[in-house]
Amino acid sequence: MDISLSPGNEKFIKDQIAAGIYNSINEAINETIKIAISHVSVSSDDIMSLRKDIAEGMEDIRAGRVHDGLNFMDELIAEDE
Repeated sequence: MDISLSPGNEKFIKDQIAAGIYNSINEAINETIKIAISHVSVSSDDIMSLRKDIAEGMEDIRAGRVHDGLNFMDELIAEDE
């Protein structure tokens, strides 16, 4: 596979290799891709946890257990004065 890097990205990778962080261009690119994948991968447990948190928040809204964020901040600032 042939890839083309922008001059800035190429310099970054070469600098990383020169600093001893990576041993080769292939290693640097493969590690970078692993990092990118880990940032976009979401597990089914993460999704279930997020759905649970959203459901709890929606129930709090329906039950009136909410606060106005701006008023809350004003109160905190007033306490410090």
